[in-house]
Amino acid sequence: MENIDVAFGPCRTQHYHKVVKYWKENYQTATASEGENLSPGFVSSIFEIYDFIAIYNAFQNVPITQLNGIVAKLQKGVNGPISSAEETDKSRTARNFLFEALFAAKVHSPGNKVEAILGAESDTGIKINGKKLWVECKRVTSEKKIEANVKKACKQLETIIKKQTGSGHRGIVALEVTKIMSPDDSIFVSNNDSELVASVDRMMDKFVQEHYHIWERIYERRSHKIIGIIIRFAFMSSSEGSNLLVHTSQWGLNPRRTNSESDSSVLQLLESRLSNNS
Repeated sequence: MENIDVAFGPCRTQHYHKVVKYWKENYQTATASEGENLSPGFVSSIFEIYDFIAIYNAFQNVPITQLNGIVAKLQKGVNGPISSAEETDKSRTARNFLFEALFAAKVHSPGNKVEAILGAESDTGIKINGKKLWVECKRVTSEKKIEANVKKACKQLETIIKKQTGSGHRGIVALEVTKIMSPDDSIFVSNNDSELVASVDRMMDKFVQEHYHIWERIYERRSHKIIGIIIRFAFMSSSEGSNLLVHTSQWGLNPRRTNSESDSSVLQLLESRLSNNS
């Protein structure tokens, strides 16, 4: 990030670097007491730095001159409280911007004809199959706040779409719901890798089943050009079968029920990208 002019003052990413560096150098000689005291900080650090790594992997070959928008998001994203559990309404801005950059990184795959719009007027955007999808990203901290956030995102999307020329513009809402799925940042334990994958899939299906009526009701009063919602959550998991601690994230897409055939086709391409773990 320093190579693309992200400035590091005293910030949470420096703390993560310090923690991981310590364990890299001392994991073989650390006492049980040290491990017990420092392990929570290590787990939290690994969880937090994953998003930065994913963003780097997606954009490492993009010319720096095209990354101004991502740099601005990262510059804000390096700040905020060390642990997401310590966030308040006043200190969530950093991770909010990081989610916008992470979404762009997740979908960006020019070789598969899905490309992030790095200078989007919305939080981010996607070029796909001849259309531009404008995306408004919201990190939601409780179920009670889902409706208000979706309403706000839809209103923002309508404003942006009205400014565009041509008919190939659509809107997507992206919700980050980790705080709802894992409010205390606990580690999810499964017996093996297959069980972990199946459990996370069920968690996403259950979330959509319980809440889809909220955004479908909102759609009734909103433009038909808002065509769906993307949901993402993440946490640390332990797979006892392989004895590994792993970063686990899940992305799901719930299309608007009244979409046209062409819009459904675009979302199918996007869904294939969201399902790709590379």
